[in-house]
Order: sequence, then structure tokens, then C-alpha cells
Amino acid sequence: MRRRPSQRRSSSSSLRWLWWLAGLLALVAGSLVFLGPSLVIGYIQRFVRSDDFRIKAQQMIESRLGGHTSIANLDWHDDTAAINDLSIDTDSGWQLDASGVQAALDFGAIRKGIWHVQSASADELRLKKAAPKSFGMRSPDVESSIPGWLQRYIPHSTEIDGFDAQRFFFEQLSSSGAWQIADTQLHFGAYDSAAADPGHFSVPGTFTGGTLLTPITPTQQKSPLKFDLTRATLRLSDQQFQISDAAFKWKEQSELTLRGTVKFSTGQWQTFIHASAMPLREFLNDFWQPRLTGHFSSDLELSATRDSPIAWKADISLKDSVLTALPVLDQLATYTRAERFKRVVLDIATATIRPQGSATRFEKVVVQSNGLLRIEGDLTLQGESISGDFMLGVTPETLKWIPGADSRVFVEANPKGPPGLLWTRLKIGGTVAAPQEDLSSRLLGAAGMSLLMESPGTIVNTASDTLLKPVLGEDAAKLPGKIINGTTGTLEQGVKTGTDLINKVIPLFPGK
Repeated sequence: MRRRPSQRRSSSSSLRWLWWLAGLLALVAGSLVFLGPSLVIGYIQRFVRSDDFRIKAQQMIESRLGGHTSIANLDWHDDTAAINDLSIDTDSGWQLDASGVQAALDFGAIRKGIWHVQSASADELRLKKAAPKSFGMRSPDVESSIPGWLQRYIPHSTEIDGFDAQRFFFEQLSSSGAWQIADTQLHFGAYDSAAADPGHFSVPGTFTGGTLLTPITPTQQKSPLKFDLTRATLRLSDQQFQISDAAFKWKEQSELTLRGTVKFSTGQWQTFIHASAMPLREFLNDFWQPRLTGHFSSDLELSATRDSPIAWKADISLKDSVLTALPVLDQLATYTRAERFKRVVLDIATATIRPQGSATRFEKVVVQSNGLLRIEGDLTLQGESISGDFMLGVTPETLKWIPGADSRVFVEANPKGPPGLLWTRLKIGGTVAAPQEDLSSRLLGAAGMSLLMESPGTIVNTASDTLLKPVLGEDAAKLPGKIINGTTGTLEQGVKTGTDLINKVIPLFPGK
């Protein structure tokens, strides 16, 4: 009879232990549920501070970009990581080198599933586009090797408050040389991967200070052109690098504005440059420096693809320019008695310049001095040799002292030219240092034909003063008049007697 109470106490005690065990398990489970993320975050903190993380980071970059990545000396100070040297070399030819990189990581944001990077910066950042390389197989995808139970705690979005590089260098290589942006301060704005499409990003930025170095070396310069960078706006995306609203300064009041893009996938790049108030003397050789003064403005387009030469075109216009002491103009001044030809103020001077094989082509050349002359045509520069074909228009009053000029030389039609001018073709040859033209010989030819075939009275006296005297001297210039007014009294005899002399004076008889 006494054993039944004992059994009941034993059964009741067992139930109490089961309830205590269940409660303990529930408490442990609840603690694990509550503390699990903290434990995982603690694990992640320990992992990112380990050298294994540096190796995994290298593999992750290589798996996405290809090529080779090196991260050296990853040091942690509290929540801030410091990288002495970072190097990324991709299959497509992009090379990135950074030193003094620092970034603070907000570990608390990991609870929200976000990698939150604060205060990212670099002492120096260099970006270079060179020829593509082959690095073999890519590194395996690191994320796929993370256990499934842990992946759900790993953040899959990234926020970066911004990035600053104290010294930034960019270099775009091509077969014609290198374009460089050097020693500028770079700032990138905030980035949020959750706000962009997967795998894509677009971040605004700015350049402040620094220099732009070009592969262009003008005739009078000992080194390539270099401009001071004032400020530029840029945008970096996963597909391209874009610069807009870039402003540069050079000598005197010279200014440059630039915009352009570089596409990462193809290596294609394109740049548009507007130059204003550029001093001509910096770009002219010894022959032209004393003869052409002023400034010029230009719109320059440049483009290239991977491993291709630069294609370019420039529209140029001269401002406040004056032509002086040019041989052909001095001849015109002598022949026409118009002193304005000795110092020609250029009201219009424009041309389009582009490469043509190994030569440089000057197209749509227009040079005009109001009330005096206008030149239209094209010119080719091959090394030091020049070859040009132009239409030259002058006002009728400039030809009144040149016998036969208006009837035998300036007789071409130019329907597209401005009205009120007389036109002729003008051939230019020779070299840049010693240009030659065919106008002087044709003017002399026209004067000679007039002496022989038209009324010899005032024409002979006029031609003697304006054409023959500068060529033969004062005494010899009187000979045609003496010949024509000789003792025979006949024009035919004068023509026969003076043929040898006229042939010496006139190297080319025009066809009209």
C-alpha cells in the first residue's frame, strides 16, 4: 500500500525535469535565434580582419574583371582598413595602381544586409589604358564557395559614402602617343548598389587642379603641349568613363574646354576639344612667325579604337590676325600700287584640317581681307612640301595699274564667291620654308601680251612703272617703249625687235 505514493512522486519529478529541459532548450534556441546574427557578425568581423579575407578579395576581383589583382599589407585599426598597395591588371588592358588606401567599414550595417563603407580615400591613384593582355583562366567565384547557411547573413548590397584620391593620374595610350591627366584631385560621389541594376553602377565625380598632357608638339615647342586643369565633371560607370565640362588654361588668355568618353568593353574613346585665344607664334615655324600674327580658335575631334591610330579633324579660325612681308603680297603691292597688300588684316581666316595618309590636308580654306581680297581652296602638306590650289579674288580697283590683269588673268568664274570681286586660280608649291606661287609670272605674262597686242601708249608707260621697273631696273624698263616707238614707226617691227627682251621678262604667257 505504501509503494503507490512513491511512484507518483517519481513520475511527477520526471515531468518536472522534462519541463526544465524543454525550457532550457527553448531558452538556448531563443538565445541562438537572438544571438545568431551577432555571432555571425562577430565571425565576419574576425574573417575580414584575417589574411584569408585579403586572398579571397583578390580572387573575387579577378573572377569578375579577369587579369591579376594584388592587395598588399591589409592592416586594420579598429573599423578602418589600410592598404599600402593595390594593383589591378585586367584582360582588357586596364591597369589600376593605388597606394595609401583607407576605408572605414560600418559593421553595424551588416545586420541590415549592407556593406557600408565610410571615409574611403587614397593618397595616389593611377589608371592606365594599354594594350589587352592574356592572363589565362579567371579565379573561381568566391561567393559560390560560402556555405549556404552563412550566405543569408552575408550582405548583398553595398553603400559607399564617397571616395577621394589626393593625386590622380589617367593615361590613354595609342599609336600616336599618350593623353594624360596628371596630379589632379579626384572625388567620387556616393554609390548605392541597391539603387542600380544588378551588375551595373554609375557614379558622378569631379577633377580639381592638375594638368592635361597631350601627344601634340608644336613647331616652336620643345615638349608636348601641357595645360593647367581648372575643374572637370566626370562620371564612372561599369561601361564607360566620361568627362564633361572640363576647363583648362594655357599661355596668356588661352583656354580649353574638353569632353570625351572611354568605353571599357571595346577600348574605343572619343574626345572633343574647343580651344580659344591660342597664340599663333607658338605653332609657326621660323618662316611664318614674322609674317603671321594673332590668335586662333579651334574645334578638335579625336577618336580611336583599341590598337588603332588616332583619327582627328580640326576646324580652325584665326582672330586678330595680320599678314605682313609675304613675298606674293609684296609683289601684288608693287604691281597694284596698293600698300594694303603689304600688311593684310584678315577679317576671315578659316580652314578644316585632317590627316590624309602621311600628309595633312587643309580643306575649305577661306582667307578674306574686306575691300581687298579673298582666297578660297585646299592645300596639302606632305612633310615640308606644300601643294595648294586656290581661287583668288580681288577688287577691280586693285588691278587698274596692271595691264592685262583684268582681261587675261582675273577672268575665272566663282559663282559661290562674294560679288564684286575678280577671280583667278592660284597655284602654291615649294616648301613651308620657301613657298612658291604662279601668280607673279602670269601677271608679267599678261602685261607683256598687252604691250605687244594692245595700244602701246599709256600701257607701255604704266607697265614700265609697275611691272618692268621692279624686274629689270629703271633704264631697261624704258626699252619696250623705245622699241615700239622706233624709227620704223610700225608695231610689227617693234614686236620683232623686242621678242627676245619680252621672253626674258615674261616666263609664262597666259592662254587668254
